[in-house]
Amino acid sequence: MRTKIWLFGILGMLAVWSCDTASSIDPPENSFFVKFYGANGNQEGVDAVLNADGTITLFGTTEVGGIKQLYLVNIDQNGTVIWENTIVTPTAATAKDIELTNDGRLAIVADVKDGSGTNDVLIMTLTLTGVEIVRDTVSFKISGQDTDEVANSITQTSDGFIVSGSTSNTELDPQTGDIRDAMLLRFSDNLVELTPLMGSWGQTSGQGLEDIATKTFLISIPSRPEVESIIFGSTDLGGNFNFYFDPIGYFGESTNPIVINVATTSEILTSAISVPVQSGDGYLLGGVSKSATSTDIFIVKLRKSLELQFQKTLSVDLGPTSADMVTVYAPSTSGFLILANDKSSGVQNFYLNKIDNGGSVVWPNPIIFGGELDDEVGAVMELPDGSIGIIGTFAIGADGEKKMTFIKVNREGKFSK
Repeated sequence: MRTKIWLFGILGMLAVWSCDTASSIDPPENSFFVKFYGANGNQEGVDAVLNADGTITLFGTTEVGGIKQLYLVNIDQNGTVIWENTIVTPTAATAKDIELTNDGRLAIVADVKDGSGTNDVLIMTLTLTGVEIVRDTVSFKISGQDTDEVANSITQTSDGFIVSGSTSNTELDPQTGDIRDAMLLRFSDNLVELTPLMGSWGQTSGQGLEDIATKTFLISIPSRPEVESIIFGSTDLGGNFNFYFDPIGYFGESTNPIVINVATTSEILTSAISVPVQSGDGYLLGGVSKSATSTDIFIVKLRKSLELQFQKTLSVDLGPTSADMVTVYAPSTSGFLILANDKSSGVQNFYLNKIDNGGSVVWPNPIIFGGELDDEVGAVMELPDGSIGIIGTFAIGADGEKKMTFIKVNREGKFSK
């Protein structure tokens, strides 16, 4: 059984009452709400960070003259806007990831269209008030022809940043029929790119014909001092997609990639986190498991030593979702929050559940947030009071206008204390 929170009636009224400002449901307790952000047109919510002062910075896109541009909104814990900023790029942009740096900056990564219509990678740092500090745009070429670069995440290092993603430039690892290779871009703290000529930065040696790097973490293995980071991603080695991980050195050199093989289905990684002590240390990987007839949630837990602790599906059918997206988060108590797109009812909704440290489902009835039109999840987080914050995109009104959405619920996923 699933607990569905139907929002479409209230959301429709909110769309009529206030198209240009944040709007909210007034639940039984004012501490919990659904709010929208953005003016006329479409706004999409992708990711968010919790700042040291307790404010939350939301990251996504907004339409400017019909073209997607990057959009940041800073809110307090009641969802009230403190500031917002539209980052204008010469061409359409797609928000991908935002991180809070150790010294109190915002680091973002996005895809931007180049003149030929393929994607380049945009990386930026900003102040906590949304003021741009520095940016850089990276693209590769094969014999003068533009290739397609797609970013997935940004990670701060001791001396800069690593962007993980994929590229259609397969020159560094040519294979017959090769489509895409995993891409790692390394930057100094002021966003000067470490060129691919220095080691393997730019690409990694792919496992299959299509390889995607989802997230990179710094790592320390006493028995392997040459390893500085670890990539988590997906590879189609063997015909089906599978999760893989690869410890790498300072210059991006691959050391010993490991594929987490599931024979009869495809597993696509969409989220990876470093697990805190209260949830067992190590790494948690979340994504989808796809067969010819269904899509499930697939979870893998690795110990700190990179040994496999467990791998399992949650035995749910997400239906024919428009985007493969599962995002995972470790709250301050224990266990993990799981957020996914769910279209099992015919309309795409937000799916929220919790698993314990061993991967068993904690909530027998997952929470489903949704309305009459397709919605799309972004990310989930725990707020300082233990409540849960969710960013994503809701489609509202008769024309299905998209709105950046932030949902705040209690630690059980409900709109009550």
